[in-house]
Amino acid sequence: MKIAVLGATGNLGTEVVNEALTAGHTVLAYARRPEAITPRPGLEVVGGQLDDVDALSAALAGSETLIVSVTGPMKDHTFCRRTLPGILTAAQRAGVNHLVLVSAFGAGDTAGKASLGARLLYRTVLRGFFDDKAAGEELLATAGLAATVVFPVNLKQAPSGAGAAVEPLENVARVPGLPTLPFVDAARALVSVATDPETTGRRLLITTQKGWRARG
Repeated sequence: MKIAVLGATGNLGTEVVNEALTAGHTVLAYARRPEAITPRPGLEVVGGQLDDVDALSAALAGSETLIVSVTGPMKDHTFCRRTLPGILTAAQRAGVNHLVLVSAFGAGDTAGKASLGARLLYRTVLRGFFDDKAAGEELLATAGLAATVVFPVNLKQAPSGAGAAVEPLENVARVPGLPTLPFVDAARALVSVATDPETTGRRLLITTQKGWRARG
């Protein structure tokens, strides 16, 4: 499968590219700084800006799945609102079959499943950031694309651990504490989601193996 990745130079995006190549997929990395990506067999790197819809749609042509793993600074409360419309237009023009949007646990109604301490953090200090993430999901819902939205918990740079749990949000009662997952484990889960047609239309939590509680 040919997988396109936006955000390929970020902490998560870098691992997504690695995991997709390891799994035998071909990867298209569209990046503002293409020189920051190491060339490898199976990897095509195209330089460009997210707001250049024509260039992005041309680059995405032939990609079956698009993973959108881009985010702005925490203080930027309009990043998704500004960038996602152009990305969605480019994906439509390119005929992408499946778009996977990386949001964050704590955005929108997912905050209601968080612990009390986490909810206070999400709704005060991080409110603007998470409101923008929620707005991105709303934009996606009106785009008419076959899509999946994933909500990773806190991520960190660390060796692979026990792997990630990927659970439909409707099956999750709560996420206790502040579970933290290595980028590499989240990336492996993302590639699995992106290549599974059964995930289309779902909203999925990506967390640690013990970082969730099922509905009773």
